[in-house]
Amino acid sequence: MPIETQTKICTRCVLPETFPGTVFDSDGVCNYCCQSPTASQIEETVALLRTQMEESIAVNRGTGEYDCIVAYSGGKDSSYTLKWLVEHYGLKCLAVTIDNGFMSEQARVNSRLVTASLGVDYLMFAPAWSFLSRMYRESATSSDVHSKAAIKRASGICNSCIGLINVYMLKLALQHGCRLVAGGYIGGQVPKDTAILELDLDIYMRTRTSMMDRYEAAFGEETKHYFEIPEALLNSSGQKKITILNPMLTLRISEEEIIEQLAPLGWKPTLDTGGNSSNCRLNDFGIAMHAHSHGFNPYVFELSEQVRHGLMSREKALKKALNVPSLEEVRWQAERLELDIDAIK
Repeated sequence: MPIETQTKICTRCVLPETFPGTVFDSDGVCNYCCQSPTASQIEETVALLRTQMEESIAVNRGTGEYDCIVAYSGGKDSSYTLKWLVEHYGLKCLAVTIDNGFMSEQARVNSRLVTASLGVDYLMFAPAWSFLSRMYRESATSSDVHSKAAIKRASGICNSCIGLINVYMLKLALQHGCRLVAGGYIGGQVPKDTAILELDLDIYMRTRTSMMDRYEAAFGEETKHYFEIPEALLNSSGQKKITILNPMLTLRISEEEIIEQLAPLGWKPTLDTGGNSSNCRLNDFGIAMHAHSHGFNPYVFELSEQVRHGLMSREKALKKALNVPSLEEVRWQAERLELDIDAIK
């Protein structure tokens, strides 16, 4: 349900004054828009990133059972990512879905149809609900789980889920001797310099200590099972580096174009995942809780980036940004997570 807002919003994008670090000039334009590159600079950057990605793919393909492990939600962006890697680059991919207990039935159908149409091996992993539900409860209600920077790009629930997914993809890459892992993240969801990220596994393991301490304190002793890569796996694989790819950052394509190109594969939009997700029925709960705690929709940074890049109209982005569910509207998700929504109010 759209919400009324008295919050000042950028006149070019959709960043509100409640978004951390936002200031406006005399015309009501936010500092992010003022510092944004020009259209020609964006084109040059995207072209350079694509060249770099192609070079990375050429170096790292063909090293294992699969060329690339793809984090695949069944949503539009990860579906297009998988399509692009298979059809444009000819990669042998393993598509992997984490069933978070709130996956839309249409997203399940979409994932099966898309992987079948592309001739891609498909794996679905469902972590124990006892752990997932606790992770979501703590992520939604605690301010100590994630860094302040993390709340700019996603809700606490999404940040935790993404972290679990990323670790699982790295484990699979090591198990299959694969040097490439890909995600379907778009501009604004991840930093611009993560289109191609060479991950040194030794450094990666050493720098996760403080985060793991926070996670284990919040989620319990099972956390290591889901968020750590076993030393035995690292040693047995012999791999020192894995390259992370986010192909959508090297492309300029709108939401409408993505959906149109996925239709021949059998992909259809979901009707039960809210206005900002095409796979997850928990997403609206995350948005509602984030807005309640921080005063802004966690999608505003992503939406604003899409507007600046000319991939979405400001009118459409504003409609999405202001469409924040009330806590009452997400009561059923809270009940499934055994959270008292009335106590949150």
